[in-house]
Amino acid sequence: MTERNGDGEEFRECQASMLRAWPFVHSVGDVWAAAGATLGERRLTDYELVYFPDGSSTIYETDKETYKLDKPCFIFTRPGEGHRYRFDPNKNVRHLFVHFDYEELRRGDARFDSLLFGSPYLPVSGNSLLPALLGQMVRIADFQLAYWKRRLSALLSSALEELCASADNALEELARPLPLPISQALTYMEDHLEESITVEAIARQSGWSHEHFTRMFVASVGMSPKRALLERRLRRAELLMQSGRWTVKQIAYRVGFRDEHHFSKIYKRLRGMTASAYIARCESSLAQHALPAPDTVASLSSNRHVLVNEQIK
Repeated sequence: MTERNGDGEEFRECQASMLRAWPFVHSVGDVWAAAGATLGERRLTDYELVYFPDGSSTIYETDKETYKLDKPCFIFTRPGEGHRYRFDPNKNVRHLFVHFDYEELRRGDARFDSLLFGSPYLPVSGNSLLPALLGQMVRIADFQLAYWKRRLSALLSSALEELCASADNALEELARPLPLPISQALTYMEDHLEESITVEAIARQSGWSHEHFTRMFVASVGMSPKRALLERRLRRAELLMQSGRWTVKQIAYRVGFRDEHHFSKIYKRLRGMTASAYIARCESSLAQHALPAPDTVASLSSNRHVLVNEQIK
């Protein structure tokens, strides 16, 4: 069937409109900076969002201000802004980043006033969903499964909305610590990953009823206790896989699974690849020379830089 010119123009305009509605991701990465390294001075032509999962003596300098990144935080850099990173002189520093362009930001959409006109330094605490969103972007770019570029744009859009949500009290929201019973429950999970613990047993550590604990846990962490426990098992499994010392069967037992096949099935469903494929990836030259990841972000593949789209749209 021959397409009419008017219909074709309307379709192309619809496509262009959809592109404008989503961030256009240029690259994502998860990199360790060597102790004492300096990046810049530089001026970007696009936007950059950087996540520092651990506090350090790293310094971020702009033309006007200096910020010490001594707590977990995000740094948002706008196009054309002169800036420099002076990384901690005493230890290597991990940071996750995304470079992108976004017409909504270029147009000065009021939703993003806190990013456009506020401080580039955005503190973050353990109950924020933002680190998980950026971490998932790195994984998606690493594996490059179906529709991966679209998924990157969708997740970045969500992350930017979260950064700007409730702008009047955003810093207070981000800085709020986890409730003590929730922190105790998370610690209990980490200490008993090799055991077949239940959500009921975890809830007892909080002193709350099972129902109240589950509601509070989801509100604080952003996922159910069952899913959080599973994620921690998989993170521990990935650390063991990275060591190259264990078989899949041994790893399954060491992270609380009593069935190797069940572990393999769950891992493939949630990570998009088999455990054996992940082990093979870890045996690559890059993985062998990468520094070990700290536990706070152990589920993310380190020393990655993935070009997603060229910067010319």
